[in-house]
Parts: sequence; structure tokens; C-alpha cells
Amino acid sequence: MPVFAPPALLFFCNAILVISLFTRMPTIQEGLGVDKAMLGLGILGSPLGTIIALPIAGRIADRLTPRFAAPLMLSIAACFPPLLSILPYAGFFICFVLFGFFRAIHDVAANMISTGIERQTGLKILARSHGFWSIGLLVGSLVSGFLAERGVSPFVHQTGAMAAVIGICVLVWRLLPADVGIVQETQRRSVFVLPDRIILLICIMIFGVCVCEGAIYDWGIFYLREVIRVDAQTAGILFAVFTIGMGLTRMVGDKLRGMTGPSTLVRGSAISVAVGILVLLIAHEPIAAGLAFFLIGCGVALGFPLAVATTVERGRGNVSDNLAALAMTLLIANFGVPPALGFIAEHSSLKMSFAVLLPFVALSFIMAPVAKGQLPLFLRRAVSRSHGDNAGAAPNSPQGGVRE
Repeated sequence: MPVFAPPALLFFCNAILVISLFTRMPTIQEGLGVDKAMLGLGILGSPLGTIIALPIAGRIADRLTPRFAAPLMLSIAACFPPLLSILPYAGFFICFVLFGFFRAIHDVAANMISTGIERQTGLKILARSHGFWSIGLLVGSLVSGFLAERGVSPFVHQTGAMAAVIGICVLVWRLLPADVGIVQETQRRSVFVLPDRIILLICIMIFGVCVCEGAIYDWGIFYLREVIRVDAQTAGILFAVFTIGMGLTRMVGDKLRGMTGPSTLVRGSAISVAVGILVLLIAHEPIAAGLAFFLIGCGVALGFPLAVATTVERGRGNVSDNLAALAMTLLIANFGVPPALGFIAEHSSLKMSFAVLLPFVALSFIMAPVAKGQLPLFLRRAVSRSHGDNAGAAPNSPQGGVRE
């Protein structure tokens, strides 16, 4: 079995859980009897749970070992989507908090496994591992559209997904070597992990790309159903086009990382997302919407893998703490996005919800030099005026730069 199969299966299962839940959200919303603004506030439980978990996620992953922590935490998280589909609003919110909590620890452990395999084997597998998240989204969205069209209840759907994920997690635990992803501690660690300047700059760099990915997950199905006016099965197929674009890009992402500079990849990602959003805003037919979803999928594909790779390469201290700090900062930055987009959709339009994302995509384009250890030009000039002409140089040079 290929060396990247276990982490690939973890990312695949994680995606199955997420997409199985969010593609059935319109039906769940009807059962809850709430509007989009209230639904957005309920969904906010997931990032809240993540923020609670991430300050201690690295320590938990190290204590349990990534091999045990990743499948265990994902198996626990899999138990909450069936409950989310049948509980009243208060229970919906609480389950989303717990869902986000356990998935956050899993995400840190899974990325430790992927980067650990890269260190141990010398093979680049990080983008491909994340590519199986996209494959999971594709499979899950197609299955969700099929089940929704045939009237299968969200509870039965989520229960089936839970059983499949737990079974695969047991297989992953048996396949992984005991020492995978374990890094010897080189310095004393604080109880709670906080981001340093390097992590903050990386998060700013990919924020625009990541927030667009989240917008598609949270509101993409609603956009297809209410703006493009397609049925549930067609919406599932069009959502699958988004995951195809993401998956194809991630499958060649490791090769692109070796051929092209990381800052170029960030800029290309931002351009693809921006063009995709513009096409989506003017789309009236399913084909045009599908093209837009494909371009957005291609654009968001390498955002988080590039952030992880940059964090591992340029971060200081423990890998698990750096990855947890990265995820925590991104989640805090995205904390208000689901309810904000829901509020805009409820009081303006879904089109406006996606239009407001374009300035954030432009920010990712501008901050692209951070991926290669440099500050963008306008920040370099500002720092140079304050601290001298060498500020903003590459982080591995004696002048400092992003690494400090």
C-alpha cells in the first residue's frame, strides 16, 4: 500500500463527514425552523469548538501520538452529525461545538502524520493527502445529491457516514507505524499555544483563499438552489465540480511545489478564485455556475497545504504547536464569517455574500511573498523606513525578514 494511503484516508473521511452534513443543511434548516442568519449563528458552533481545542491540540496529539490521536478524534467527531440532524436549535449548536472541537485535534494530528512521512521518506505527499479531502468532497456530494433526491432523511444519511468513517479510522490506526509524525521536543513548551509573527503573516497570506473555501462549503448549496435555481441532485453535481477542480489541483500540487515558487502558487490561487467568483456572480445557467465552482475549487486547493508547508519550513519551535497556532489563527480570523455571510444573504442577497469576498482574495494576492519568506513590497518599504533597508529580506538570510 502506498506510503501516503493512511493520511489520504484520514483526509477523505474528514471530508465525507463535512460534506455529508453541509449538503443536507437546507433540509436540516427546514427542520429547525430558522432563517439563514440564525443558521449561520448555529454553524458558528464549529469554529468556536475549534478555537477551544486548538490551544491544547498540539499537546494532545503529542501525548496520544499522531497515529492514535488522528483516527480516535475523527471517530468521536463522526458521532455528532446524526445528532445535529434531529436535535432542536440549542442541541444543534452544542453538537457543532463538539464537532469542531474533536475535528480540530484530528486536523493537527493528520497534518503531523503527512509532514512526518515527508520528513521520514523524502517524498512530497502533503498536497496529495489534502487531495483526498477533495475526493471525499466529490464522493460525498454525489452521494448526498443522490440520497436527497430520493428522500433519504438527513439522520439516516449522517448515520451511514458515521459508520463508514469509524470503520476506516480503525483501518488507518492499524496501518500507520507507531512513530509516524512524532517530533522530539527541542525546547520548553507553554501550556497554551499562541501564534508568533510568522504564523500571523502566513494566515494573512491565505485568509482570502480560505474564507472563499469556507463560503462554498457553508453557502454554496444555497446559492445553487436559490440563485441558479437547480434541483437538489443537480446542485450536488455542480458542487462536485468544485471538488473536482480542488482535487485535480491538489493531486498535481506536490509536483507544482517542486516546479514553481510558492509565492507564484499563492498568486495563481488568488487569481483563479477571483475569476471564479466573478463568473459566479454573473451566472444564470448551471453550466456557467459549474465553471465558476471549478475555478474556485482550483484556486482554493493549495491554500492550506501551502500554509502548512510554509509553517513547517519556516516556523520556530515544535511542529505540532506551530500547526495548532496556524489553524487557531485562521479559525479566529474566520470566526465571524458564517454568520456575517448569512446576515448579508438574509438582508441583501446571496450574490452580495460572495461579492464581499473579492477584497479578501486581493489581500492573499498581495501577501504572496510571505510564502517564500519575504514581506510584500509595501510592508518592506514601511519596515525599511522604520528599521533600516534590510528589513523584509528572506528569512534564511542574516538580515532577518519574516523569520525575525
